[in-house]
This record gives sequence, C-alpha cells and structure tokens, in this order.
Amino acid sequence: MPKIENLYLKNALFTIGFYLLLLIASYFLDIISPSGPCVPGLGAAILLGLPFISGLMLTINIFRYFLYKKELISSIIIHFLIFISLLIFIKTL
Repeated sequence: MPKIENLYLKNALFTIGFYLLLLIASYFLDIISPSGPCVPGLGAAILLGLPFISGLMLTINIFRYFLYKKELISSIIIHFLIFISLLIFIKTL
C-alpha cells in the first residue's frame, strides 16, 4: 500500500474511515444485540451517540487546528458536515 504524503488527504481519509468503521460496527452490534420495542440495541445506541461523538471530535480538531496542526482543516470540514447533517436528520424525525 502506498504511503500518503499529503497530510490534508491523510486526515480526510482517516476521518472518513472513522465514520465508516463506526457505521459498520453499529451494523454488526445491532445484529448481535438487536433493538427491542422499548430498548435500543447496541448499534442504535452508538448511532444515538453519534452527534455527541462528532461534535466532540469537531471541537478537539478545532483546538488542535488553532494550536499547531493546520492540516486538520479537511478533517474539520468533514466533522462539521456530518454534525450538521445529523442535526438536520434528527430534527426531521
């Protein structure tokens, strides 16, 4: 596998990979512990916590961006777009 030299691309791919891994883990955890009529399963619990996880990671990356890592801008944009899309999705429920 070739080494990625571009730090902007590396951070963007890492962030996208994190969210893909989280969704895959949520799917398999929902199979292992399915949701019931009154209790969410493990997969649904992860998805319910996703806006908080995304907001926390966005905040951490913003602090790191202003302190020393200017190449985190692509990761910040991805976190921000996912956070906003999750808030819009929750509001439409």
